[in-house]
Amino acid sequence: MDGFDPAFVIREARTSDCHQLLELARELDSVNLPTDSRAMGEAIDTSVQAFRGRIRDRSRAVFIFCAQERSTRRLVAASMIIGKHGTPAAPHYYLEMDSDERYSHTLRKSFRHPFLRLRYSMDGPTEIGGLIVTAAMRGHAERVGKQISWVRFLYIGMHRKRFEDKVLAEMLAPMLPEHGNIFWDHYGRSVTGLSFREADILSARDKEFIRALFPDTPLYTFLLPEEVRASLGAVGENSRGAVRLLEQAGMKFLRHIDPFDAGPYYGAETSQLLPVRQASVYAASVGEPTRERTRQYLLAHEHHGFYAVRADAETPEPGRLIVRPGVLRALAVKPPAKINAVPLP
Repeated sequence: MDGFDPAFVIREARTSDCHQLLELARELDSVNLPTDSRAMGEAIDTSVQAFRGRIRDRSRAVFIFCAQERSTRRLVAASMIIGKHGTPAAPHYYLEMDSDERYSHTLRKSFRHPFLRLRYSMDGPTEIGGLIVTAAMRGHAERVGKQISWVRFLYIGMHRKRFEDKVLAEMLAPMLPEHGNIFWDHYGRSVTGLSFREADILSARDKEFIRALFPDTPLYTFLLPEEVRASLGAVGENSRGAVRLLEQAGMKFLRHIDPFDAGPYYGAETSQLLPVRQASVYAASVGEPTRERTRQYLLAHEHHGFYAVRADAETPEPGRLIVRPGVLRALAVKPPAKINAVPLP
């Protein structure tokens, strides 16, 4: 490889990746990527079938992406897509942030009382999650975090019919030591009798207890301690970069928060996501992109499985890309080749 070749290749997860993916998942303990060996193996098997287009039920489909450092062949990042989050068997639960406006004619005073109310959806959106970048690669010049995040939007754009009309992302909230959470410890534990860890593990198998035990009445947030109110919709330190990437893609805070940790949900109409709208197919040829016309792209090809790389490219005319030879080598294709591509911000 020379200095212009991509340092990383993003590809679909394989069965042989199980051990390395477990190491990544346990480093951050993400929302979606399993930290249990058996569950990870099952998730990878499902992902392999989903990439082949063999899973018609979107609620069963998961797609796991890996970023592999080409020089060492180590996995340094991961992300995933969940085809559908929210069904009659397993609804998508969230707390909606709203407010109640009151006015006293006698006092000539008005008040707006913010509150939370439990909601659920049995016909949920596609969800993106599982975003992890190993600590050693955060801040890398090639911004592998942006690549592993953006690749999900590129893939959705390539296979629009496999996904829902809305896309959702749940962001990790700030956590306390020993896997605790200030919102759950103050509220969730009181209404369920479970620790945060116990509730987290149970919800992975069965979420029935949320609807059964959480009150239907509004929770007025002025009744909560100040530090708990401040945690509503807050994002953990390690998730702030991921939020910026979602916002660049066109996702916005929905004023919905997770019933467990009060982390925020971001979302958008799938068709309105910037990378989905910008994704296109190009005929790729080898050359030296002109500096003045060069732009950074995420390029993907699926002839022998899904592969993607970040590359500088020039589009001298509509539908045509010029890239350096090492880019197509990294994608394991020969020119001329049809390449899916999306500009990187």
